[in-house]
Amino acid sequence: MSQRIPLFSISLLSATALAYEVLLMRLFAIIQWHNFAYMIISLALLGYGISGTLIALFQKQLLKHFNFAYPALLILFSLSTLSCYLIVQQIPFNAEEIFWDPHQLIYLLSIFLLLAIPFLFAASAVCLAFAQYPDDIPRIYSMDLLGAGIGSFAVILLLFLVFPLTALILIALLGLCSAFIAAMELNLRQGWLIPGIIISAAVILFTGLSSTLNISPYKELKQVLRINGTQIIRQNSSPLGLLSVVESPVVPLRHAPGLSLNNSREPLAQLGLFTDAAGMTAITRYPQDTTELAYLDQLTSALPYHLNKIQRLLIVGAGGGSDILQAKYHQVDTIDAVELNAQVVDLLENEFAQYSGSLYQQKNIKVHIDDVRGFLSTISADKKTQFDLIQISLMDSFSASASGLYALHESYLYTQEALQSYIKHLSADGYLAISRWVKTPPRDALKMFATAIKALEQLDKKDISQHLLLIRSWQISTLLIKNSAFTANEISALKSFCQQRSFDIAWYPGINKNEVNQFNIFDQAYFYQGAKALLGKHSKQFLQDYKYNLYPATDDQPFFHHFFKWSVLPELINLRGQGGILLMEMGYLILIATLLLA
Repeated sequence: MSQRIPLFSISLLSATALAYEVLLMRLFAIIQWHNFAYMIISLALLGYGISGTLIALFQKQLLKHFNFAYPALLILFSLSTLSCYLIVQQIPFNAEEIFWDPHQLIYLLSIFLLLAIPFLFAASAVCLAFAQYPDDIPRIYSMDLLGAGIGSFAVILLLFLVFPLTALILIALLGLCSAFIAAMELNLRQGWLIPGIIISAAVILFTGLSSTLNISPYKELKQVLRINGTQIIRQNSSPLGLLSVVESPVVPLRHAPGLSLNNSREPLAQLGLFTDAAGMTAITRYPQDTTELAYLDQLTSALPYHLNKIQRLLIVGAGGGSDILQAKYHQVDTIDAVELNAQVVDLLENEFAQYSGSLYQQKNIKVHIDDVRGFLSTISADKKTQFDLIQISLMDSFSASASGLYALHESYLYTQEALQSYIKHLSADGYLAISRWVKTPPRDALKMFATAIKALEQLDKKDISQHLLLIRSWQISTLLIKNSAFTANEISALKSFCQQRSFDIAWYPGINKNEVNQFNIFDQAYFYQGAKALLGKHSKQFLQDYKYNLYPATDDQPFFHHFFKWSVLPELINLRGQGGILLMEMGYLILIATLLLA
């Protein structure tokens, strides 16, 4: 019988290879960090590039044994997808050690080469088919593209149904299916092929089902699981993240970042909710009496509730519901909450509804599964839909933010245009409250302050300084932007609020330098100095001279977390013995190391 062109096996192989590439990004976001996505794309291209060279060098020998080489490459691709990943996740790579531990570059090179192997096998099979059937290259290429498109879409759907490691096992098995289809298309009768496929499937199933994700010890979930008695009680998977709910019955979890050191009320019992083993938020046990939530009034984010009565509130990133509980403590009439991940909402509405007091289903609370800017674009900015407060609190984890992992991460949440949109949806005396982690030297808070200044200028607000407040605790800073100018009564309430909680004021209209840096003391009043400089006549010079990039992000360049300046790199290298290199963002380290290896 004559051979058919292996179009369907090519299509399935391409679908599997693209699905594998996308899945690797998801897997590395869990076990390491999302910035490995840049490396995944590079190593896939490396594998494809090497395959072309090898086929060119050994084309005659391979074509002579095409009926053996082609299905063998498909089987090798399938076996390597799982095995190479499982080997890679055992490599003790830590990007922050690259500059003082030469082994880290070797580890990264090993990861790079190992993960390129499956793409080498897949691309070699496709190239070999091109060489074997030169007159049918258009048909083969069209099936290749069709499969790639289907695979990249199908893996997104698959991640809604199964956990990432299970998805990896299924992808490896689909690779074997392509080998079986190839045997049918080519009418192969080799005695080794079917047994080889069956044995390979058994190896994949046995190895895959007995394996687990080896999460980096530097990620928050891994650290929390070291606490005696802590256990994961629920996990959900989606393309937006792997959700893990953690219970700690022996040493109860208490999550209230930046809580005032003057606080005398014990936080309520909580479950930890992690996304991709990081970014912890808390699902709080619903209290019998709202007075038990008094500790939430000891956070910097509680400030706007003490300046005016909040009747309608919009919470961005509802998460486990802490911001909603804070609003309930302050008796807010109407609460809208936006949450991007539908599975977070599902957890609180169903499995943990009793624990959380059916928080998301209470009458005055409405949860919207959407991006905040998408949500705001669907409602008009008239008086009926204006908010007295829009609150954005801690949308990323401290460890990832502090290490600069988000340096190359696009975020349309904190751009000039975003802040303008938020302010337009405020009532006449409404507030926009944005809380960020405190870092030294200051970065986030001052960049957000600079962004707020630019947004207010573009909205033609007069005397910008009258619209801004900035406070900080030992861990959290909160920037308050008001649609109108702050009044004397509000400033008096601000001083009282901060005095009672030992929070430091960094800016209010008319602030005196003797009022700053009083409680959580730095060697200089960095936040006040930065805010004053940004509002001053020489703000452009300050932005140019500052060690970090504080220029506001825009929708055209939505890199709010990009703080690094290449001009300070020599200084950081000179200070590497004193830990200065840690001030370089880790997102860049991965990118630079990948570039060097390439």
